[in-house]
Amino acid sequence: GGNRRPALVALPAACRDFVWENSEENDLIVDKPRLLTVSQCHELSVYEVFPKVRKCELTLLHSCSEDRLKKLTEQKNISIPPISSLRVLSFGNGKALLMLNSFIVVRLAFPEGGREEEELEDCFFLDLSPQILERIVDASSCRGVVILLDESGWMYIFDATDGTYLAYVDIALYQAEGPEERNLTTLLPLTSLTVSHDLSIAMITSCSGYATAVDLDLYFKEHPGHLLCKTNVDSLPVEQLKETDEDDLRSSEYSMTFVNRAFRTDRSWKAHLISLCETTKRVYSPNLVADVYLPWYQHCLRLERCDRKIHEASETSLVQDVAYVFSNTRRKGHRNAKGRDRQWKNMHPGEREDCVKVECKSVTGFSALFTISSESEGLTLILWDLETQDIVSCHVGKNSCFVECGQEEDLCLILSEPGLSLVLFGLTQEEFLNRLIIHGSAGTVDSLCRLNGWGRCSIPIHALEAGLENRQLDTVDFFLKNKENLFSLSSACSLQDQTSRATSEFYLKSVEELRPALDLLCLAIQENDLEAQSKHFSEQLLSLTLNFLNKQLCEIFLHMEELDENLNGCVNILTSYITKLRTFMIKFPHKQPSIPSTPWDLEEEVPGIRQRQTWEQLSTEEIVAHAVLNNKLPEAQTFFWMTGNPAQKLEELTQIGLDLVYGSLQKGDIQEASKLLTNMGFDVMKQLRKICFYTSDQPVRDFLVKVLQEENYFSDAEKEMIDFVHQLENIYSGAPQNNAENFLARHWGKEKDPPSLTAALEVLMNCDEDRVHNGEHRVMLNWAESWDRITRELVLLPRRSPEEFKSCNPEALWMHLSSWHDWSNISSWIAACQSQGSSADWPALTTEALDRSTLCSSYMRNEILDSLARNGVFAPAELEDFMRLLLRLTHAGGVMQKPQPISEYSSPGGLDFHACFVHYCLDHGLNHLLYTYLDYYRLFPSNCPILGDQALHEAHPWFEFLVRCRGIASNPGDAEMIFQASLANAQILIPSNQASVSTMLLEGRTLLALATTMYAAGGIDQILPNGSGGESPPKKVDAQLLRMALAPYPKLKAALFSPLASHSTWPSDVSLYHLIQALVPFDPAKLFGWQPANSLSGPDARSGPPHFSCPDLINKYAVIERLDFCYYLRHERPSFAFGTFLVQQLIKSKTPKHLIQQAGHEAYALALSVFHIPSVTATCVCFLELLGLESLKLRVDVKAANVILSFMSRREEPQHSSIRESLVEKLTQLAEGVKTAAEELLVCLEEAVWDKIEHHSIKKTSSRARKQWSLVAQFCRLHDLKLNTSYLKKCARANDWLQFITEAQMYDYQPAEVLAIVPEFPLPLQDHLRLAFESLRAPLPEVEGQDGRPCVLRHERRPGSPTSDLFHILLRCQDQPHPWRYLLAETLRHRARVLSVLAACFQDADILHCLCVWIMTFLDSSTTGEVTSHIEGSVETHEWDVQDLATLWQVLLRRQNIRALLSGFQLFLKGSPLLTALEVYELCMDYRNYHKAQTKLLELQANLLKLQAPDEAPPPLLPTPWLKSQVSFLLELMPQQCRTPYELRKLLQVFAETDTALLCGPDMKKLSALCQILKDSSVSVSCSILSSYTPEKFSNECRRIVELLQERSLFSMARDVAGLAGLPVDHVVVQEMLQNIHLLKQADRWPQKRTRIEFWKKCQENFVRNVVSNRTAFDFFSAQAEAVSESLDHERMSSIQERRLLLTLAGHWLAGSDLVPLEELEETERKIWLCHIAQRALSQSSGRAKYRFSHQISMSGELSFETMAAEFSFSKLPALNSPKCLHLESFPSQDASQATLPDADVESLNFLLGCLLDEGSVHEASRVCQYFNFYSRDALLVLHCRALAAGEASYGCCRPEIQAILAVREEEEEKEEEEEEEGRVEKMQTDGPASIEMA
Repeated sequence: GGNRRPALVALPAACRDFVWENSEENDLIVDKPRLLTVSQCHELSVYEVFPKVRKCELTLLHSCSEDRLKKLTEQKNISIPPISSLRVLSFGNGKALLMLNSFIVVRLAFPEGGREEEELEDCFFLDLSPQILERIVDASSCRGVVILLDESGWMYIFDATDGTYLAYVDIALYQAEGPEERNLTTLLPLTSLTVSHDLSIAMITSCSGYATAVDLDLYFKEHPGHLLCKTNVDSLPVEQLKETDEDDLRSSEYSMTFVNRAFRTDRSWKAHLISLCETTKRVYSPNLVADVYLPWYQHCLRLERCDRKIHEASETSLVQDVAYVFSNTRRKGHRNAKGRDRQWKNMHPGEREDCVKVECKSVTGFSALFTISSESEGLTLILWDLETQDIVSCHVGKNSCFVECGQEEDLCLILSEPGLSLVLFGLTQEEFLNRLIIHGSAGTVDSLCRLNGWGRCSIPIHALEAGLENRQLDTVDFFLKNKENLFSLSSACSLQDQTSRATSEFYLKSVEELRPALDLLCLAIQENDLEAQSKHFSEQLLSLTLNFLNKQLCEIFLHMEELDENLNGCVNILTSYITKLRTFMIKFPHKQPSIPSTPWDLEEEVPGIRQRQTWEQLSTEEIVAHAVLNNKLPEAQTFFWMTGNPAQKLEELTQIGLDLVYGSLQKGDIQEASKLLTNMGFDVMKQLRKICFYTSDQPVRDFLVKVLQEENYFSDAEKEMIDFVHQLENIYSGAPQNNAENFLARHWGKEKDPPSLTAALEVLMNCDEDRVHNGEHRVMLNWAESWDRITRELVLLPRRSPEEFKSCNPEALWMHLSSWHDWSNISSWIAACQSQGSSADWPALTTEALDRSTLCSSYMRNEILDSLARNGVFAPAELEDFMRLLLRLTHAGGVMQKPQPISEYSSPGGLDFHACFVHYCLDHGLNHLLYTYLDYYRLFPSNCPILGDQALHEAHPWFEFLVRCRGIASNPGDAEMIFQASLANAQILIPSNQASVSTMLLEGRTLLALATTMYAAGGIDQILPNGSGGESPPKKVDAQLLRMALAPYPKLKAALFSPLASHSTWPSDVSLYHLIQALVPFDPAKLFGWQPANSLSGPDARSGPPHFSCPDLINKYAVIERLDFCYYLRHERPSFAFGTFLVQQLIKSKTPKHLIQQAGHEAYALALSVFHIPSVTATCVCFLELLGLESLKLRVDVKAANVILSFMSRREEPQHSSIRESLVEKLTQLAEGVKTAAEELLVCLEEAVWDKIEHHSIKKTSSRARKQWSLVAQFCRLHDLKLNTSYLKKCARANDWLQFITEAQMYDYQPAEVLAIVPEFPLPLQDHLRLAFESLRAPLPEVEGQDGRPCVLRHERRPGSPTSDLFHILLRCQDQPHPWRYLLAETLRHRARVLSVLAACFQDADILHCLCVWIMTFLDSSTTGEVTSHIEGSVETHEWDVQDLATLWQVLLRRQNIRALLSGFQLFLKGSPLLTALEVYELCMDYRNYHKAQTKLLELQANLLKLQAPDEAPPPLLPTPWLKSQVSFLLELMPQQCRTPYELRKLLQVFAETDTALLCGPDMKKLSALCQILKDSSVSVSCSILSSYTPEKFSNECRRIVELLQERSLFSMARDVAGLAGLPVDHVVVQEMLQNIHLLKQADRWPQKRTRIEFWKKCQENFVRNVVSNRTAFDFFSAQAEAVSESLDHERMSSIQERRLLLTLAGHWLAGSDLVPLEELEETERKIWLCHIAQRALSQSSGRAKYRFSHQISMSGELSFETMAAEFSFSKLPALNSPKCLHLESFPSQDASQATLPDADVESLNFLLGCLLDEGSVHEASRVCQYFNFYSRDALLVLHCRALAAGEASYGCCRPEIQAILAVREEEEEKEEEEEEEGRVEKMQTDGPASIEMA
């Protein structure tokens, strides 16, 4: 917890990987951890990290490049191939274990200790084939073994010491033993490997986010043959220790180290039994199982010797191994190894599409921890419990990362912006704190709760038991404080009376629950009190317990006036514990009572005191003085005790004596004071010194100083301090008091004795009036005693003259001047110090004082440092930080000055200023600045060595080019310098290769290469091969390469490689300008156009060199601007703006007034456009005032705009800029006089002002709120808007009549506006306020009736007779023939509603008429005109009927004004169904109480049914059909007036649940169902469907909604909406399937065969479930079949099968049509047979198992393309198997062309037709032959046989080839018969006569 930011380490930019060192010396890791990094170029670097606050510094210790690593291996006579990959397996103790190219293991030791350079300790190759090495994806090293992961599902284990092949693991074999849930091939390739520290569990992660745990112990138990390192321990040879006798005990011990048993020196039977007993105790476990086995690496002897933590070569080795085995067995929990722990787990089951990476961070025998990184959700933690197989996730969020810990530290740490967090799985906060308080401390728990903002948790009683056993008082205190909050009655007492009983019962229950803890505390106090060594702990425990009990009793009696039986029970329980604990308080010293003791009883025996009579006449002080001086203190105490005087206490008596001492000192009687102190037992001199130092009474202090000095009691330092105090008081006597107070308030506070110094400060600051007027100041000696020399100087400096500054301490003087911001003296001092020689007026100023003693503001501090920097003086802190030094130099004239500002500078790294600046420019890419800097100081490599640094040249090629170019300028004749500069330029152009002439030619920069060779030593002849061989490699070039490069330049080529004689010449084809053109960024076409020799110049070339005054350049590029007054206003210069306006415009104007108004308007508009910049708006206000114009409007508008901006920005903070821009647009319209803009801004301003009032917690009707609201009123007045009455309404609702009247009078509201709000006051206040505003003379608004007579909208009274009008009307109505009509007319005339109520009281009154008039009194002028537009004549004499009421009803409902209707029906028609309808409207539209509205709506329906009943006796006042129509109008209007989709949905739900049906309105149930479907979407129902509903419009609206839902991928909702409207869902289902295909392709899952199979099956099921039309399904599957692409050879078979499946599904759906389109179906079957043929041909060409056609479904249950195609085959369809297929006439003839198929396909087709005939599919075979016009003799023969058998054909009608076959068959049959006949004859002849006779 906390806000402290962690230290950060900035790794090098080229770092690819890094590893922290794991050393056995833990202190070294904590203090100076080391880091091993791997760069992109395989360079190893070791850094030492120095942790600091918020930042860490890296120091490079060692580095080893790739070449160096190769050289080290070559020294070992090992040749390694080029390094393509490098992985750090481990790094510890200065040694790194590396893996190169996934099969070379290198152990590299860095320089450390005695090693001066890197050493290659070992290097060996892993014995794996190249094919396996290509599949290695991850490696792990742990406890001396290296484990490699093969992406195909294998693990290989090697010894990290010598590369011995230890074992291998077949993951597929391991998975095969478990339940077969997932095939490993579907999860390949594998990606990562993580091994537990005990080498028991290997966690494997696949690319698809699945993971599995491989139990290595279990695997090698099941497959011991895979453990190659297993050896028989007994067969190992026993070696003898050299130079030792064979029978020696040491020799035996040495020999036993080679076996896995320990040798015992004590071989007696007793020792053996003891050893076995101890072993049994250590490894015994009740959960011991039978199948215990040792870890798999038990057979790796080398590992056992290496691992010190588990296997020691001693007696404990076996014990530890067995203990490990037993614990491992318990850990596995006797789980089923063949099932549960061998399955693959999906680490992100939510199908997260944007999952970036799944990593396993740690694994143990119990669990595995994974992290999932996602772009949308950030970091998520996954914990896999390997015992229960449960997966728990914890979402962390974005901007977080996982903290890698050591292998043995199983911690889950998260680093995020708030800080470092620890995640614990399986623990609640309370459980964690309970365990922490038991195993830790209460202070730790309390700190943890405070840092994380947790409340105190409930501490269990066993935590208290542990605290008492361990004597942890902090735990006991934490427990009791935790229980205090449970019994606090402060909150309970504020509850109402009816809950006090429950509160007391809860309190009693809490006390009862606390009794075990109190009993435990009492027992602990009792037991510890009996032991002498524990008595102190018992006393502390007793104090804590009693304080807790007393506090609980105080809580009860402080907050409860009367106690009930429960609280009395609480008091009794707490009191019983206090009484029980009092017995342990007997031995404690008693505290004195806080009240005086009772006087001595006169009846008791009184001790004899001789001075009693004398003392009874004296005061207490006199008695004490007499007793002390005469050594009668015991008698005085007894006397005070007898008389009940408080002075009987020793403390009180001592205080009175000290007061007497002080009084004696005030009188100057030192003898009496000394005697008083002596007799009271004080050290006289010590006490006198204390009084002297702490008194503020100057006479007493001076008197004591004199006395103590005479006794020589003061030290020299104290004497000096006393003289200083006297000097201080003399200096400040007569000085203004505020100076002293100001100084003392600033410098007082070094003394750490708060009580005394606080009293002294109060005495000094609150001195009496005489001292104030006299200017006297007193300082206590104790105060000045703590001041050092500098502080004393500071105290005296304010009263010293500048002439005395010379003798002052420089540091104190600097602190004084800087704290007083005395710039004049500071600048004088600085100037004096910079002059040559010492100054006579100022002391010497040191730079150390600048850092330590500057007490001014940051602004002045910078001014001082700038002034010093201009003179070459810099603060030491800035000299250590080059960035700060540069910043200071920018304020002091810059880095380029003459002379150089810092001549002798040395950075902490030993670099001078020039070198530091060069590094700064290089790091920040400031090339132009660096060039200017070098040129300014004339720096060259000769006088600035950093310029010749080759490392910098290689890192920054432009820097080398800059240095070379400047070298050319210094020495133009040096051709070598020009050559090197050209090479540097080429390095910039060709950064990938080393710059040379050959490189330029290879990169196609021929002219640049030739220009470079011009300055090579020896010219072109020296760079060719026939030149001398002593030149450097960059100058060499191949002649053939040069010839090829010069091919585009034949003349130049001929000149260099001329076949002609030397005297013949060629005209040049390359000029100097061509060579310059090759140099970037020179362009001769633009730079040297005026030179006639430049053939590259363009047509617009100038005649001379360009300069800044060229007219064409000015016309083309110059920016000419005339600065008017608006320019100066924008730049905050009002005086310049005013002067410019006068000079440029006003003097020349003929209409100055108009021009001034225009300028003012422009300034007004400008200020509004930048209202958020106060300086510019203030400038515009000043400009208006200078023009003599009023600026109030501008100031009000600017303030209003800022208030609006602040409000809207606080509400929508991320859109601040867009809000400001839109507000500027409104203000621009406001400046242009747009009325609507002012009205819109007024609405925003009103909302912003109310928000500001609420934000500052101001009462809305207070004076502060009215001041805030004044801005709105001023805005309305200035823009001629109607005054806003929101504040008046707030006051009226709050009954605050004073603020109401004040606001109305202050801003001159119209009487009509004020009186319209008066009715919102209570009734008594209404009349008073009407009388108060009666004197207002403003005309009231009137409404004219049809006859022109005015209808005043308020009740007017004549002055002096407030009630005469009412009585006058009542008296006159009695004389009328129809009094109620007269009252109604007067009601309309005077707007007095009470008259309509009185009119309704007449028996013959028309209630309907009264109701209409009542409603009319509520209407404003516009509504009244709309309602009365159809009335002819006077409104007052109109006969109101149901039609008028209907008009009023509908108009008011449309305007959502139901208050008048509600009140009217409640008064006149209380039982009308319309009142119930109005209540339904109010509950739904105003209160959103839909549950109650539903009840009311049911009541309304019941009332309407009652009115329709035939037995209804009295006829209703309003006709029933009319009532139903009005109710229907209201119910139909309500959905149209809903403001949000939520309101509409709830309202329609009410209508639907109550079966509300309108006469001609919408179908409420359908609309409600539609809204319910769209509840969780952003799509809403159109308002047009609510106002004009028809079934066609509803269908169109649903069709529109379905399209919107499809666009938003909400297909389920779209189907529901389509089903509701009866629309087809075919298109929705198809679009959903297409989107699923797109998503699978995006997730890279579509290439998986199983994915596609499952998808097509799901697609088929989805079509069936949603009853998709056959045509739609056919089109979909046909299109998808066409979209199947031809894949690679190894996937082509799958593509063909998939295409055949899709065509089969398409034909299946087409075959299900009512009218089967036979032609399309046959074409589909033909395409399917093309797939059959291609599949057969492919299987023959690839040599696979022969493909055999079959329609039968596989019984294996495995899903595949073949099985699905067989399942949905339609070849047996009756429509296809028509008799026409069997006709011989349609069968192809033998002479038919077979060119439609290739030869290979013909062979495949012939084979497949044979398969069909074998199955008996004659119809299909015939159709296939017809599809491909293929002649099959077998099929033709079968058809002929069928025709002959059926009698459809005769023998003569057969085709010739069939007849030939039949003829051959007949001949064979005849021949067989002849042979049989001949055989019988021969037999008869052989048998003889007997046989003949028998025959």
